[in-house]
Amino acid sequence: MLSLTIVMSSCEGFLEESPLDEKTTGQFWKTESDAITGVNALYFGGVPYLHNIDVDGGWTPKATMWGGVMSGLFIDKRKDRTFTNASEGGNFNIESFDATSQKMWSEFYIGISRANFVIENIPTMTDVLSAEQIANFVAQGKFFRAYAYFYLVKEYGDVPYIDKPYTSLEGIYVERTPAAQVYANIESDLLDIIGGNSLPNISFYANKGYVTRPMAQTLLANVYLQWAGAPVNGGNEYYSKAAAMAMNVINGGQHALEQPNGSSTDLSSAYNVIKTSKSSNEIIYAKEYNQTSFNVGNSYAVRSIGTDAFQWKNADGANVFKPGGDVLYNAYLPSDLLLNSYHSDDIRNMEKQFFFREYTDDTGVSHTLNNVGNWAWFDAGSLINGRNGDYNMPIFRYAEVLLIAAEGLARTGNESEARGYLNQVRTRAGLPNETASGDALIQAILTERFHEFPLEFKIWDDIRRTRLYPEADGVGSGRLKWTPLANALIQNKPEGQAVVGKIPEYALLWPIPLSEMQANPALAGNQNPGWN
Repeated sequence: MLSLTIVMSSCEGFLEESPLDEKTTGQFWKTESDAITGVNALYFGGVPYLHNIDVDGGWTPKATMWGGVMSGLFIDKRKDRTFTNASEGGNFNIESFDATSQKMWSEFYIGISRANFVIENIPTMTDVLSAEQIANFVAQGKFFRAYAYFYLVKEYGDVPYIDKPYTSLEGIYVERTPAAQVYANIESDLLDIIGGNSLPNISFYANKGYVTRPMAQTLLANVYLQWAGAPVNGGNEYYSKAAAMAMNVINGGQHALEQPNGSSTDLSSAYNVIKTSKSSNEIIYAKEYNQTSFNVGNSYAVRSIGTDAFQWKNADGANVFKPGGDVLYNAYLPSDLLLNSYHSDDIRNMEKQFFFREYTDDTGVSHTLNNVGNWAWFDAGSLINGRNGDYNMPIFRYAEVLLIAAEGLARTGNESEARGYLNQVRTRAGLPNETASGDALIQAILTERFHEFPLEFKIWDDIRRTRLYPEADGVGSGRLKWTPLANALIQNKPEGQAVVGKIPEYALLWPIPLSEMQANPALAGNQNPGWN
């Protein structure tokens, strides 16, 4: 004990020194550099980080894919994870879904925490920041707080709403706030930053990838669309708001549909420009990547094809692709129902648009995939060099804004205008104008969303808010029958089999993670119904 006392006494001065390689809370939020660092962190955690989270390792679906796998409309071919097997078996129990739920829940609150620190501290930095900088930085914080809560409320329903940064344990146990109130808080944040001049009213790439007014408007249009449907069932008021907010983006003129430069069916098509471009005005928000310059790479490429492609040999007998550390079997294979439902004239289902079946290597040898590949993610440079890629991942596109406007208008009786917006998307895809009305028009819009965004992770949200599920309505017809979930023929439960009612309605909300319920007494006994 005496020796220890001497040692500790000799270390006392050292222990009082501030760490030289990091700033404590009291040292941060002092300089312009601190403010920029705090704001930039918003783009790497929270909801954007879903593009990096997987289940239990690299060879699994990313968090962005989990809803599609649960729906059965996309297939994880490896099937070596509890989550995938439980989804295919329709075994929606807490033991199988708790680990995935915990990862999402934690990441959303990381994003909220970062946003709250920005919103709370930036306004105090008047000695180092201009009024314009303060307004813009706070607006970015409010965007990402709203973005995180939007995901929380649609994935979990009622959730604890926290709008201040924690600097102690005081007040740490928070009860679940009703979903309708969470939506109202999201709306308040977004309306606040959409009004005024805190956000630039320019396109995403013109603003160097930072939050813009059209980006906030598009998020709010999505919020209203989800709010209108289940489980909150806001109804026509929010369908009208969704349409109006989407039309604000349309009328703003900062964004437009990408149009083909020459042929619409080759590698110069609009869809290939969207895939490769870092300047297209169709992109309203994208998850940005740059492996070459910043070592922040896109790993979707290795999820674009099956492992058979890594056995291909070129004319010289060498491997065409070099397996990297994240190589796996196709983790998000599109279902036959989706592929077969495209109209035969639909450009999006033609070779090397959204999907592909063949590849010719640099030496001229042609190869055929065992399974359909995801061309929208395929990056030859990434796979040839055995590293992650540089392509950005679209999150919001102008095509989605048009379809939100179309659905909101159609559901509130403005069918002619709705068809106008819908047909802009259809025309680019090589399809004739839609002339349907009533429920057939709504179904056509839902089908168009599925066909336009098959690899941008919209389908689970659409099933959740509509309580409808797509069923086949003729091979190559371009149509789907959207059927009440309880009576629908659910695909791939297990793979290759379709079973009626295999997704219970309660599974459309995730279970509250068990560790959160154990740590927070305010959550005890308040699990989402159905999760036993």
